[in-house]
Amino acid sequence: MPKFTLDGVDDGPLRKKEKRTAYLIAVHQKREAVRVYAVLAVSAETALSQVRALATEDMAVDVVGALSRDLARQLGLKPGEMRLV
Repeated sequence: MPKFTLDGVDDGPLRKKEKRTAYLIAVHQKREAVRVYAVLAVSAETALSQVRALATEDMAVDVVGALSRDLARQLGLKPGEMRLV
């Protein structure tokens, strides 16, 4: 039975799952403390777009780092989840 990803492409029996990384995304807003979110995503661009979708126009969004695989597991991050750290 074929599996489908979010883009609708058939995974097939030999296609591996893409590796995900827990990216640290900083959200800067005037006169506010910088907020840093951990986002489990396939790429930094995907993580940035997920945070930008929730940010307002006056907020700046940047990638500031990544978490280790063990720390991401300890936090219990799930794919696509965004958590304030």
